[in-house]
Amino acid sequence: MAESVSFDRIADRYDATRGGEERGRLVAEAVAAHLPGRRLLEIGVGTGLISHAFAARGRSVVGVDLSARMLAQARGRLPGRIVRADAAALPLRTATVDACLAVHVLHLVGDPDRVLAEVARVLRPGGRLAVVGAGQHERHSDVTAVLRDLDEALRAERPRRDRPELLLPAAQRSGLRLVEEFSFAREERETLTPAEARAQIESRVWSTLWDLSDRQWATIVEPAVAALRRLPDPDRPRPGGRSFHAMILRLADGGGRTAEGGSGAERARGQ
Repeated sequence: MAESVSFDRIADRYDATRGGEERGRLVAEAVAAHLPGRRLLEIGVGTGLISHAFAARGRSVVGVDLSARMLAQARGRLPGRIVRADAAALPLRTATVDACLAVHVLHLVGDPDRVLAEVARVLRPGGRLAVVGAGQHERHSDVTAVLRDLDEALRAERPRRDRPELLLPAAQRSGLRLVEEFSFAREERETLTPAEARAQIESRVWSTLWDLSDRQWATIVEPAVAALRRLPDPDRPRPGGRSFHAMILRLADGGGRTAEGGSGAERARGQ
């Protein structure tokens, strides 16, 4: 089983490279209406950008994350509402959460099946889980063409664990069913220069670049860097930005199934 990925290494740069509080407000605005109830759990809460936006909307938020350094950044935004924990062993009682949010996180966990089983355990019957991941490049340019080819090459080499064809069957095993699917824009006017894109890649800002082998870097990443370097006007902004892809899953009214094969209530009685 793969290990979950900690974001300790990027904690000091995370907000600046992921859109800051504006991104948190955008995600909350797009997803909030699809997550009923008041008590919200965010797995992979990170620096608290998104949960902070939900709290500002009156939600009672609790966030968990593996990274102590990310949580240190979140503490000011969510005082008393965060805990360091693995999403595969959530420190919450069974059936105590109205909704759960996972933004760009399920491809980073070591065992998505177990995480989904834990989400199903802590959700109340009829509760919902929002899974948000990267969508398509919405506006095309010579820069996004290079980045799109790089994404496809990386995914072919190392398929993501949050692919819908893998994630949805795992969710169903835990009693979670897809009820809605939609996309929304990440930013209205996001732009990117060839030089900025190259710097992001070379500094390994994105988690998909963190643990590549020397061979993978040489054969997949270096050609993309070279392609960006060849583009004209390296400091001229191009249209950029990707959409977000959201899946809304609902827990069956009778509750979910745990990784051990029993219902959440049965597991709680056995503890």
